[in-house]
Amino acid sequence: MSHDVIILLGSQPDLTTWEFPEQVHLCVRRAKELLNEGQAPFIVTSGKWSTTIDTLQLHQPFRECDALANLLIDQGVDPAKILKESRSQDTISNLYHLKKGLLIPRNMKRLLFVVAEFRIPRLEFLCEQILGPDYTIDFEPIQSEPSASYNEPQTFKMQKEFLEPIKPGEHEWLADKFFAAPMYQKMAALDKEKYKHLKKESRKSLSE
Repeated sequence: MSHDVIILLGSQPDLTTWEFPEQVHLCVRRAKELLNEGQAPFIVTSGKWSTTIDTLQLHQPFRECDALANLLIDQGVDPAKILKESRSQDTISNLYHLKKGLLIPRNMKRLLFVVAEFRIPRLEFLCEQILGPDYTIDFEPIQSEPSASYNEPQTFKMQKEFLEPIKPGEHEWLADKFFAAPMYQKMAALDKEKYKHLKKESRKSLSE
């Protein structure tokens, strides 16, 4: 097989309908095809929910990794071929927890990310910094427009500045940074401003 694992990263659903953006469904379908083609023996789904959910004090009714796994199973994927990472709340923590919890213990070095094309430049940088040079990383780009929750230039800039102190592969530097580091405080402030149209009453009803 060409890869040790296919990776599907979570993505924030709509905050009122809890529906995933279309790019998630496209990624799921392509991941299933690649699994069936023998590109890797497993698919791993990664994500709890975004930091935005906690910032806005919402109650997301599922973990992203579980919802992604269910979509794969609905597509006919054998549950035994699905692995899950359920602690992460952004792309940085996706990679950190994948590395610590799955990649290192299972000696998985050849990775294939199935991901919306607009996410690849930032993801490629984060892989270099967090996973480091011991991993062979490929991307299967999925054509899709960014959903409303994405601001790639802003997020890329903030994450690049945040990770500037670390050497490639030095993931342990992150161990005490989730989710109280200044970058996360700044992101929380941006989220509060961005989603201020969600009235307090709506947030309360969603959390019940």
